[in-house]
Amino acid sequence: MVRKALRTEPWPAGLSTLDREPPRTLIGPLFACLLDPDRLTALRAASAFGVVVSRLFDADPAAARQVLRDFMWRLNDESGNVAWGIPEAFGEILAAQETLAMEFHRVLAAYIHERDCETGDTFLDLCPLRRGAYWALGRLAHARPKLVLPALPGLVAALGEDDPESRGFAAWALGPLLPLAGEHAGDARAGLAKIASDNSPFELYEDGVLTLTSVTAQAARALQEK
Repeated sequence: MVRKALRTEPWPAGLSTLDREPPRTLIGPLFACLLDPDRLTALRAASAFGVVVSRLFDADPAAARQVLRDFMWRLNDESGNVAWGIPEAFGEILAAQETLAMEFHRVLAAYIHERDCETGDTFLDLCPLRRGAYWALGRLAHARPKLVLPALPGLVAALGEDDPESRGFAAWALGPLLPLAGEHAGDARAGLAKIASDNSPFELYEDGVLTLTSVTAQAARALQEK
């Protein structure tokens, strides 16, 4: 049922079929769908987490917070998990639910910063997970840019990553931050200018759709933000 909803076109029409189900019962199936071999289905599962956990928060805020704490445990090296899709789902939940965003945005930012005095060392050494955190911060930045401003230095540093997707996601994330960045906007713009001719292709997930783009296209898009 959940997988069918995630694959229904046009997106997000299929999610309405899940509204009749108690949100608690959907958490387990959504975790499973984060591992779906079809990339679009897996990413839509992350989006669905935002919708479902928002509903759960309305009914039981403590249970919704526990989902995010579960995410934090899965992203911890000691958990023994490889938490595929968890950063993306984290970002979707914070984009969808304001109270949770206020409470957990610094946790999300700490996954791309090697030292954070408030949360300890939570930097994601594994590139695919860190790439997901860059995307998650971009998702949150496009919804609640003020909350992502503390992550701006980490996102600027990410423009120098070896991984093209990481560079592209960081550029996408920086766009909404530039108008709010004040004296730090110059560093961000300089970093984006350095990758302005980087034609490395990558797929960007946005609004339920995967689109082929490039690092240079996302750098240009960010620089156009006023």
